Amino acid sequence: MDKSIGFEIRSISNRIKRFLNAQPAFQSCEMRGIYGYVIGFIYENPHRDIFQKDIEEEFSIRRSSVTNLLCKMENHGLIERKSVSGDGRLKKVELTQKAIDMHKQIVREIDGLERELSRGLSESEKRTLLDLLERVKSNTDRLGEDETKDK
Repeated sequence: MDKSIGFEIRSISNRIKRFLNAQPAFQSCEMRGIYGYVIGFIYENPHRDIFQKDIEEEFSIRRSSVTNLLCKMENHGLIERKSVSGDGRLKKVELTQKAIDMHKQIVREIDGLERELSRGLSESEKRTLLDLLERVKSNTDRLGEDETKDK
């Protein structure tokens, strides 16, 4: 086989990044790196209060990094931190309307990307591709295990 799986995945990943970076929501100066993921996490969990600790755990980020991240997001008008009754030290993180609007635009742009990526594929082919990618992803979980066991 002339092509390598890793190279093809990397090539596709680079093309997807270029496409997304060209979309209006991703060009916003307020939408940096992890901001979109944090906004998405909060948006997708409307049934519960989200606190700094939840973000630390969800994204495996240190406390100091999340504190800095939330300060920046607050300065950009993307989140508000509100006190919880009963514990003045505890602050829940809520999205502003600006962040909600940005999230909806990002979802529309990602939906467009998904339509383009799957154009010409049948439902069966999409399921097969996703199954194969899941297996490849699972294989990456084992990368480096042999070296770790030897040490």
